[in-house]
Amino acid sequence: MSKRSFDEFSTISESSRYRSVLDHAEALLKAAQSLKQDLERLGNYSDSPSYEKIILTLKQHNAQISPAAQALSYDETASVSTVPGSTHKIQKVDEHQGPSNGNSQSGLPIPHPALLTKWTPQDVPNADMLPPLPSVADPILEKAARTHSGVAKGIGEMDYERLEWIGDAYLYLVSSSLIYQTFPNLSAGRCSQLRERLIKNEALSGFTLRYNLDKRARLPTEFQPGGRVSQTGAGTSVSAKERKKILGDLMESYLAAAILGDADGLSRVVAWLKPAWGTLLKREIIDEYKKPVTQGYSNPDGAGGHSGSDLPPKVVLSRAIGTKGVTISYKDEGIPKKDKNSGLPWFTVGAYYDGLGEINLNLGYGSGLSKKDAGNKAALKALENKKLIKRLQRLKESVDTTLANAENP
Repeated sequence: MSKRSFDEFSTISESSRYRSVLDHAEALLKAAQSLKQDLERLGNYSDSPSYEKIILTLKQHNAQISPAAQALSYDETASVSTVPGSTHKIQKVDEHQGPSNGNSQSGLPIPHPALLTKWTPQDVPNADMLPPLPSVADPILEKAARTHSGVAKGIGEMDYERLEWIGDAYLYLVSSSLIYQTFPNLSAGRCSQLRERLIKNEALSGFTLRYNLDKRARLPTEFQPGGRVSQTGAGTSVSAKERKKILGDLMESYLAAAILGDADGLSRVVAWLKPAWGTLLKREIIDEYKKPVTQGYSNPDGAGGHSGSDLPPKVVLSRAIGTKGVTISYKDEGIPKKDKNSGLPWFTVGAYYDGLGEINLNLGYGSGLSKKDAGNKAALKALENKKLIKRLQRLKESVDTTLANAENP
């Protein structure tokens, strides 16, 4: 079978372009009609619906309207930038740096805010139930995404280096946006740690192996599992670290090819990244949505108007069971270990209660990347032990009553 040249893909057929524009226009029309029906239904209930209800209705439909409108915008860009007799649309990848005259009519797709909504527990599947990897619509980009520079032959054959470079930028953007919106109370440093877990080579190479992209890759022999064997019996093989780096690059270049391959590429890639990455941050996402255990432990005297959910768990625990003669202490439990995800010190702290007949009573343990975080988690664990807390609260109430009676005989 003869090799196919770039010229075979030099233009998009007019009929194909027409069908694409028609499909996108129909999608936009359906979305607009659905919005109109809901607005009319809202008007039937009230002659003058509130501004808040109108905005809520618009937000509900924006997820369908915005991508359809964006797709039509891409159709327009593609029509302007495609000139009869031009080279294959592989130029798409290099076109973004601008042609020689510096007047490129097209640009890289930018994620719409509707695509980058925060994670919820429902967005996190089981690790063995990940969705299919988004396809690459452009056959030339698909080939380039799996071709190492050491294998690419001939003038004009692309390798994955430029695709990997732009794919890396997209992964930074999407991961940063998802983390920023999902974890509003995290410091910038902790956000960076979470992002590193998503974009590091270990994570990306894992996806490469999961979807068998390595088996389709065109790599030099030394990158293959067996390495390159010479006639003398000796051989050369890259290290495990180098191979992991290459496998991570393959995933970045593949996703870039999927994004650039067609107008819907970016939305399909983001739709895949969200659950795929969600499996890596499952614990953090679920914890973010847990109902605060401090709710219901409000300030007993109401001073300052603070509810328990506004206060650090340590303070809430102290106010719930602390009284005269009681000490609540937080002690390190052993030597800090290493966090398996970040490699940073992982502290474990225990909360202890002394007084009113109790000696060194353990209330709970907590672990975290800092002693403060670990201590607060230990306090939360204590508050979750309703039976123990109720017993200690009864002791507190007895002491408080005795003290109040002594002050007011």
